[in-house]
Amino acid sequence: MSNAAITSSPGVRALARKELRELRRHRMIVATAIVLPIAFLVLPVLNLLLYEPSRAIGGPDFAVGQAMFCFFLTPVIMPATMAAYGIIGERDQGTLEPLLTLPLSDRELLAGKVAAILLPTLGASFGIYALYMAVVALAVEPPVRSPALDWTWPFGLLLAAPLLALFSTLTGMFFSARSKDVRIAEHLSGLVLLPSMLPVLLIVTRTVEPSVLTWCVFAAAVAAIDAGLWRLVVRAFDRERAISTA
Repeated sequence: MSNAAITSSPGVRALARKELRELRRHRMIVATAIVLPIAFLVLPVLNLLLYEPSRAIGGPDFAVGQAMFCFFLTPVIMPATMAAYGIIGERDQGTLEPLLTLPLSDRELLAGKVAAILLPTLGASFGIYALYMAVVALAVEPPVRSPALDWTWPFGLLLAAPLLALFSTLTGMFFSARSKDVRIAEHLSGLVLLPSMLPVLLIVTRTVEPSVLTWCVFAAAVAAIDAGLWRLVVRAFDRERAISTA
């Protein structure tokens, strides 16, 4: 069965809805889903609203790049807690065995969990960016307004954010499937995710010029990594091991 067929199956959609309902009951996950997007919206907006050419370092492009980095961080950091909780959290709650009895293959079960993480992550990521663009258009002064409204930024975010969110989710799911403690899974995910932001940092600081070609090459590379990670997560998820360590 292809990945597209897996994600469109009724069982996967039902599991994703169930996961979304359950995620709302966990305070840490809810707090992360609320606080992080707010912080990643307020900081970039303040950075541009308080911009003073005489005191700024690096000029308008650097200020805009600093702001944009937050919006690329959102789809990477926000899924980390949810994904690290994905498998091992079920063990801790004692709900893993009922979950594994559902008439779903390993791929379908994992796809449902991944979808439940990606939906709120991308909704928050694109939502705060839309608010940021509205504030920039209405309130930011001309020296930084033009580079902030450069269309290559929304192009890059729309292209890269889903792939970065999937990368973060699959990384967290892998460690969740192999670890025995949620905190260990979270820490291991963080060790992988933060260095992975170096290419984005090179683009937002204009060490590598942001352009359509740059974003397409970056997206192709992340998509290839995501495809490999998906196969790795499917192999790492062992039902017998998951139950025996529950």
